[in-house]
Amino acid sequence: MAYLRQIAGWLDRLVALTMVLILAVMLVVTSAGVFWRYVLNSGLVWADELSRFLLVWASFLGATLAVYRGAHISINVLYDRLSPKTQLWMTRIVDSLIVVFMGAMLVYGVKLLPVVRIRVAPTVPVSMDIPYLIIPISAGIIIFHVLVRMLGGINPPKEEP
Repeated sequence: MAYLRQIAGWLDRLVALTMVLILAVMLVVTSAGVFWRYVLNSGLVWADELSRFLLVWASFLGATLAVYRGAHISINVLYDRLSPKTQLWMTRIVDSLIVVFMGAMLVYGVKLLPVVRIRVAPTVPVSMDIPYLIIPISAGIIIFHVLVRMLGGINPPKEEP
């Protein structure tokens, strides 16, 4: 089990590094688009679309980081008043529902890829399966993190504010 936790930590660091790169590219592309539009009076037609694709990837990858780190928003008023045994059961039920939902996202995300592969983005010359690829990737990462948490009997690491 310790090996799975190490893999989960490594995966979290890899996703965080990927997020930094995506956000850096997004900053450069968006800044270039603004510069071309307002300074040079000529728009970069591809900048908006690429920024949109990068934002979607950043959002989905950010969700995987939040799952691993236990950083999703939650309201614990009722949860904190429950007994530890009931809290454990409630956590297991919620984690099971997450796995089921992410499993559906994984399956249908994979089924969607061949459908969108034939389409090409209007301004960025990439097949549309590349922007949609983040759906099964993020679902798989979230399933892995939740299963490691469930099998290890541990709660997610909490980030300090």
